[in-house]
Amino acid sequence: MVRSSGAPESKGGSGELRNHLALVGLMGVGKTEVGAAVARRMGRRHVDLDRAITQLAGKSVGVIFHESGEEEFRELESECLALQLEAKDPIVLSTGGGVLERDENRAAMAAVTVAWLRATPVTLAKRVAGGAGRPLLAGGDPLTILDDLSKVRSPSYKAAANLVVDTDGLSVDEVADNLLNALANRKTAGGRL
Repeated sequence: MVRSSGAPESKGGSGELRNHLALVGLMGVGKTEVGAAVARRMGRRHVDLDRAITQLAGKSVGVIFHESGEEEFRELESECLALQLEAKDPIVLSTGGGVLERDENRAAMAAVTVAWLRATPVTLAKRVAGGAGRPLLAGGDPLTILDDLSKVRSPSYKAAANLVVDTDGLSVDEVADNLLNALANRKTAGGRL
């Protein structure tokens, strides 16, 4: 399913709308792979926010969580998000699942087109089986954790999203096709991108 949400056309803190596309959603939904595929097709640079954080910090997300905790990670995430959204040329940005937990990040993302990639917790748990490289899954049952995260984070995703694209049972290319079609329909209807 693909739909346009009622998220308002708003401006970020700078007062300037950017033509960036940001992908949000829970871990395992395919933000990185879909983001890379969409960026290639749109002729844009793809940025994975977790990789940008790793480059800025000089250590992996898992090490940041282990050594400094989630709060330090969220600080770095906000800093990296702001830096990436300053890019003059439009980018496709694959965010981390918790990026919308902070007010400053929600405000920054209001200036770009946000696509919520969505899947059921059952699908996500299958995709992230083992939880390697996923600090929030450490020591717990992935399905339970993802179900809890979905309940907590879905309202933020819904509020921020201009588009919603379901990914259950679809390949990366199929999701990318659906997202690009939704963007084209949005542009035809007078929306951004």
